[in-house]
Amino acid sequence: MSSEQQPHLVVVDGREALAYVIVRPGQRDGTVSLEAGSKGLPKPAAAHVLRNVADKWAPRPGLDGVLTEVAAERAQQDARWGEQNHPDGTGSSCESRGARYFRAACQAAAANGAVTWAAIAREEDYEAFAESDPARLRAELIQSIAVRVAWIEAIDRRTTQAAQQEASAEKNGTQSR
Repeated sequence: MSSEQQPHLVVVDGREALAYVIVRPGQRDGTVSLEAGSKGLPKPAAAHVLRNVADKWAPRPGLDGVLTEVAAERAQQDARWGEQNHPDGTGSSCESRGARYFRAACQAAAANGAVTWAAIAREEDYEAFAESDPARLRAELIQSIAVRVAWIEAIDRRTTQAAQQEASAEKNGTQSR
C-alpha cells in the first residue's frame, strides 16, 4: 500500500454541515462503504449536491448520466417551487407561424450543411408551442427534450475527446492546439 492509500483518521466538526458523506474502507479489497445524510436541507436537494460532488470525480457517461442529472434538477425544482400546474399557453396562430419559420430555417441550414443544435432545438420548441392538443403537445415536448439530451451528449463527447487529446499530448510531451 502506498502512503496515499494508507487509512488514516480524520476528525471533522460537521455539526453545521447541510449534507455529508462518510467514506470508509469496505469489507473487501477495493471497496468502500458510504454513509450519507442531510440536516436542514431537503433530501432531494442534498442528493443533488452529493451527486454533483460525485460527478466531479467520476461523471456518469452517456444517456444515463444526462437523465440522472435531469431527474436531480427536477427534484431540486420541486423542492424549491413545489408542484407546478400552469396553463400550457400553446396553440396560437403566432406560434404556428413560428413553427413554420423555424422548420424552414432548420431545413435550409441542413441543406447547406450548416445545421446547428440551436436551430434544431428552436424548431422542436416551436413545433411544441404550436400544438394545442395535449397528446400532440406532449409528443412534441418529448421530441424537444430528446434533442436537448442529444445535444448534451454531443457536448460531453466533445469535452471528453478534448480532455483525452490534452492528456495524450501531455503524456507525449507535446501541447494540443
